Amino acid sequence: MNGMKSVLLIFAMVAGYICFGQNDLAGNLVIVGGGLEPDNKSVYNQMIDLAGRAEEASFAVIPSASGVSVQSYVIFKKTLISYGVKPENIFLINIAMVDDDSTKDVNEATWRNNGNDAGLAGIVKKCSAVWFTGGDQLRTMKTLVNPDGSKTLVLEAVWEVFLHGGVIGGSSAGAAIMSEAMIGGGNSIGALTHGVIQNYQGVDFPEGDGLLMNLGLGFFSLGIIDQHFSQRARIGRLITALFFEKSKFNLGFGIDENTALIYEGKQKVLKVAGASGVTFINTSKSVISYIQNLPKIENLDISYLEDGDTYDIVSSKITPAEGKNPTRGNEYYNIVNPGKTGIFSAHVSSFKDLITINLMDNRGVEKVENLSFYEENSGFLATFTKTPESGGFYTDKPNGDDRYTITNVKMDIAPVQISITPLK
Repeated sequence: MNGMKSVLLIFAMVAGYICFGQNDLAGNLVIVGGGLEPDNKSVYNQMIDLAGRAEEASFAVIPSASGVSVQSYVIFKKTLISYGVKPENIFLINIAMVDDDSTKDVNEATWRNNGNDAGLAGIVKKCSAVWFTGGDQLRTMKTLVNPDGSKTLVLEAVWEVFLHGGVIGGSSAGAAIMSEAMIGGGNSIGALTHGVIQNYQGVDFPEGDGLLMNLGLGFFSLGIIDQHFSQRARIGRLITALFFEKSKFNLGFGIDENTALIYEGKQKVLKVAGASGVTFINTSKSVISYIQNLPKIENLDISYLEDGDTYDIVSSKITPAEGKNPTRGNEYYNIVNPGKTGIFSAHVSSFKDLITINLMDNRGVEKVENLSFYEENSGFLATFTKTPESGGFYTDKPNGDDRYTITNVKMDIAPVQISITPLK
């Protein structure tokens, strides 16, 4: 069977599937979906405040995932300084696998074994925040986890910062590493058609060949993280990952670019900050079956949160940001035939538009369908349906941009054969 293969790929360097997560954590997480812009005040201000405010905050920057480690550090440092963080409180933690061509006299590839450097671990321990850059998440795992699966000294230090109430943050690859079950590569169509790939030994994973799953660092214990979510149409691959890990996780969190999912440990709350949104996927009541080795998935629960929206971890309650008004009964749009193609492809109308404008803020329909091709006459039909529990909220304040909150939309996925008949 090609769909959802039952063997998880494990690094050759990691013996067994080891959980670094803990159940009751006081620390904070700032998990960014990639593409964090320097002018994103919502994300930067909240992260710096959690780290002790600008005057006191201290950051250890670990560029282990990056192919341009020093450049990544310099850019992030410059941005932190623009928000008032003192330059002397921002530290480069010299861990990387790839040489940065901007430094002529240093070969950063020689930093690959620095994870057990006691001096670097000591610097991390003294900081109130640790930041992981983007790049390739597998590099971070290779440099911060020992061959026997144990934590390196630097990773132990990062955990110490977290357990003492500090902030752990990261963008793109730095977001992917946060969950225990880590998505290592793949796209939505590849994941749905080929399932989880096992025993992959190559360097660059082909995006269309399936879903690559690996061990993550486990700071975020509530579910599985995915990033560049709407921009790269990754809802199909996150759903595939959730069903592969269904014995452990029912929740997936797809974070858009220039947007953060913020976990505040003491308050037991998740917050969304930034330019776009975070998609919550709940598989607890969903079922999966197979038709010709392709997955048919029913009764997924989908919610979508934007800047200022919160999720109470204890009660599972979603609270829209202040000023948002219900859309149900007050729908702005009346579109009886919304567009039907492409949420599993990265070059079409957005997933956000589909569940906001086309569904929950549209009195013209009770459900919307969306078709994605994977072969000439084959594809997947995604259906989003309003239920009595579904909710929509909207505001265009404070800056005139549309801001939505969507809760508890039902989603189904079915493999389909497509017949195209030319008009005569």
